[in-house]
Amino acid sequence: MQRNAQRSATGAEMDTRGQAHDPAPRQAYDVIVIGAGWSGLMACKYCLAEGSSTLVLEGRDSIGGVWAFTPDPRVGGVMKTTETTSSRCLTEISDFPMPADYPSFPSNQQIAAYLEAYCDRFSLTEHIRFRQRVTRVAKLGDLWEVTTSDGSRQRARHVIVCSGLHQFPNDMSGDERFAGYAGTLMHSAAVKDIPAEWSGNTIVVWGGGESASDIACEASKVASRVYFCIPNGVWFVHKRLNGWPPLPSSEPKILDHITSRLRLWLSPTHQYSPFVYEYLEWAFGFNGHGQEPWRTEAPYQRSFLNKSADVLSRVGSGHVVPKRDVVSCRGTTLRFTDGTRANVDTIITCSGYTPVFPFLPASVPAGTDPRRWFKYVFYNEDPSLAFVGFARPLIGSIPGLAELQSRYVARVFSGACRLPEPAERRAITERDARFWDHQFRDTSLRIGGLVDHFVYADQLARLIGCRPKFAKLFFSSPRRWWRAVTAPWNGCQFWLNDPRHHDRIFATFRRYFGDRVAQVWIFLLLAPVLPLLLLRRRLKISLRDHLSHASRARRVERRPAGARTAAGVALEA
Repeated sequence: MQRNAQRSATGAEMDTRGQAHDPAPRQAYDVIVIGAGWSGLMACKYCLAEGSSTLVLEGRDSIGGVWAFTPDPRVGGVMKTTETTSSRCLTEISDFPMPADYPSFPSNQQIAAYLEAYCDRFSLTEHIRFRQRVTRVAKLGDLWEVTTSDGSRQRARHVIVCSGLHQFPNDMSGDERFAGYAGTLMHSAAVKDIPAEWSGNTIVVWGGGESASDIACEASKVASRVYFCIPNGVWFVHKRLNGWPPLPSSEPKILDHITSRLRLWLSPTHQYSPFVYEYLEWAFGFNGHGQEPWRTEAPYQRSFLNKSADVLSRVGSGHVVPKRDVVSCRGTTLRFTDGTRANVDTIITCSGYTPVFPFLPASVPAGTDPRRWFKYVFYNEDPSLAFVGFARPLIGSIPGLAELQSRYVARVFSGACRLPEPAERRAITERDARFWDHQFRDTSLRIGGLVDHFVYADQLARLIGCRPKFAKLFFSSPRRWWRAVTAPWNGCQFWLNDPRHHDRIFATFRRYFGDRVAQVWIFLLLAPVLPLLLLRRRLKISLRDHLSHASRARRVERRPAGARTAAGVALEA
């Protein structure tokens, strides 16, 4: 990866370290991309494909962003053992499939190599300047001036921010729950590997995300005891099904097939049916996975889903102890919400990150909230500024959505697509924010930018003009139509309208279609009705509660701002 720093930086002189120096701005680029992670590379590729002159500024000496592992605890990024939480089918770039020998959930080393190969395939590196941390972005007339840490200045007509979600850890040291703690308190961003000094220690992992699950799982292999606190509870989703009958294998193909077009068209569970909660509770125990301290009141698919469920096996063996929350600390003694106490050597807070952009001008007040951007992408007040990679799917992959965002931005910036007028953009943005806030009302205050992967992807595809025309495909080739609507979700489907790509697309579909189609589809088509057959009495209660909750939600939404009754406060809580 270090070889990247030695490659050419277009239009700039290089010193002996391979760092670009260009203190005075030269000609204006069409686009400057900030960040050479997964999103930044795709943004660069699609802008170049639209004929836009493009420059990428990267603060490190390699591509990959958080996927470029570094042992330095001061630099954010993946752990040494991190693998993707979304399958390669959902994650790979639409016109650059991952190698056939990659596992279903590639490691961070494999992802880094994949992104290197992507750069080579599309000749992106010559457009990247490394060790160029952006310190200031300012609008000068019709151009943006971008200043980097060495004083260099570049100008462009458009700027795309791809600096990522995982740059600024949320600091919990001032939280009253941890006040008075005398042991080691650290954020998960500093955990790159499990240190030897944790051997025999008692560890607390605080937080309900995938990083928390991974750290708790790995730490439990060396520590004497790990307490895993999930303050708001969580729904766990296994990314591997481990042969649970009637599923055909432990590979995640069945989960990939759940994302197919036909499955989404047919299944009421995709529309957040009141039956799905009871069904999943019966079938898998997903809500807290049967652990009372981890249960959540949030309905399934209305809040964050934890896809790193391997930690559950460590719970079963007694190495990880489920807890709800920490109440207080005195010295190294922690008191939990269940009244128990424990002497703890280290607390790891997995409190997430804040997507702040200190380099943006103060005139960009919505710089930290994707819900204030048009389609979570364009800054409404000046759409020559865009953001890619900040929409977070409940189930799916950030790269899969970031690719569609990149295509959309590139086409808008080249003039191939037009944005709505300002007033219409603002109205659409407000409507979208209300929709997603209501959809994920149990989580949206804590985690911004949540979307339904499949709904949001189709919204972007319509704007780009690449949403698949399945009816046209059906009349031209019913066999290919069937293959397309039963194959798992993959970004290549958004090239279906162009027959020149069909050979590549259907080769991808065949690769992920699997060889047990009948078994898969029997299960998928039966899944929506199983709750009706098995849980008839309980479903009556579930449906009644669901309708009651929906009715109360509508009353709260109709109530004027500021008019809050006790029932409304309870519902919002």
